[in-house]
Amino acid sequence: MTHVIKWDKLSFDEKALSIFLQGVLNRKKEKVYIDVENYINYLDDNYNYVDLYDLIKLTSKYFDGIVTYKLDCEDIGINMASMICAKYDYLGVPDKLLEKVISISNLKVVRNMNDIKGSRAYRQKIIFDEVKNKLNRTGLVHQVVSKNNFLIVLRDFAIKNRFACIYTSENEEDLEFRKEVLSFLKPVSPIYGWNDNEISFIKCISQYGHYALPSDWCSNQSYFEIKRKKIYKQQTKKSLIKNNKHYLSIVVSDGDNIQWLSRDFTTSSTFGCRERSKLDYKITWTISPSIYKLCPNVLDVVYGSEKSNYFISSVSGIGYANLMSFPERYLKKYCKFTTDAMKKMDLDVVCLLDNIQDIKNDDNVKNRLKYYAKNDKIIGGIWEIDPDRYSSGNGKIFYVNNKPFVSVRYSLWCPFAKVGFTPKSFLDEYVEKLNSLKPNINSEEGYTVLNFHPWSISIDDLEYVLSKLNSDIELVYADELIKLINQNVKRKE
Repeated sequence: MTHVIKWDKLSFDEKALSIFLQGVLNRKKEKVYIDVENYINYLDDNYNYVDLYDLIKLTSKYFDGIVTYKLDCEDIGINMASMICAKYDYLGVPDKLLEKVISISNLKVVRNMNDIKGSRAYRQKIIFDEVKNKLNRTGLVHQVVSKNNFLIVLRDFAIKNRFACIYTSENEEDLEFRKEVLSFLKPVSPIYGWNDNEISFIKCISQYGHYALPSDWCSNQSYFEIKRKKIYKQQTKKSLIKNNKHYLSIVVSDGDNIQWLSRDFTTSSTFGCRERSKLDYKITWTISPSIYKLCPNVLDVVYGSEKSNYFISSVSGIGYANLMSFPERYLKKYCKFTTDAMKKMDLDVVCLLDNIQDIKNDDNVKNRLKYYAKNDKIIGGIWEIDPDRYSSGNGKIFYVNNKPFVSVRYSLWCPFAKVGFTPKSFLDEYVEKLNSLKPNINSEEGYTVLNFHPWSISIDDLEYVLSKLNSDIELVYADELIKLINQNVKRKE
């Protein structure tokens, strides 16, 4: 029986308390689940709703004491408490709730994070050094604590799995501490959560041989565990190939975002809107292979769609990393993790993300791509190249082991509008660009990858663009595009 707590009935401090309670109990016999947003749809066990304080009374025997901290967006104590509770069976309690929890549980305060003074990095390091000998070195939770981004979820996952939980910005002291923790991890470890500066953070963790799984909004991760051995099979509709067509593959970015996939991907967001559309057209979605383990219920929905969807691995495989910054000595292991997960989800194309400055040396690029290309499961890749919103590669194709890795030519990404507010004039510019493309099945110029940016472009926007395309533009899935290039375009290896 799983105990379910209603999230919207709790105060902010009580929500934090429930996360710490969940983290410890979910590594015990008791199971706790939070009813928040659409997560209740993923719960297939028998369950009962419980009051938070009643559950504390019921389960206080599982705790050896209380760690208290100040719950504040400017106080790193919540991460410090998370690390203490990851090592010991302690209950993390915000100081505002301390008296009430003590009165119902008879637990005693064993640590107070407010007693440790100093900078953010210094305070976290004090606790990290104290507990690291008992921490799990195969993962890290990086959960931001700041005025602009302060979330309390995901720490249950850190506590259950005995991961360190830290927050570091790009200042010198924070960076030094971050690098110490990254060095502590075993090579090719996932970094859960998120950060302040995407580009700098991803480059940093890539240089240490790790990868990111954007998940700072994720709930109930301490509950989920792989309970199935199901192998998924994609259902696709293949094209009738014609020589007088320009072949266009629409690839939706940001499928590495675990929280998007598990929260509203299948309902109100881009994929959900596409499923409700009256139109049917070929579209390729990037999806994280790690979702198979972190929330496999999502796959039951998306793979069951009757629309013309196709899925490829999101950047840059098992998790978000920069291929060109990743230590080569770890690439074999990283690609092994990637292909093992891809097989379970019937994915045969990998998406990559890097900067144009890092891929100027073709020999260096091909030397790294070979770790993907030598695996029979991977037939090729799609390459999103910055800084020009993934289109800096301008359609260039890298061939490795007779497999094409195709860079994005155009990116349907509006830098000045949110979803639903993109002006028609912006969309018309892309209609003109796409309609200028010429058919040539024997040339690289006859094939185009169009990136679709789901945070600025809506499905309605995309369908408007598609409605204006010339008849010599043919939509294909990413795997079809790669196979066509492989069969018809002369190699440039």
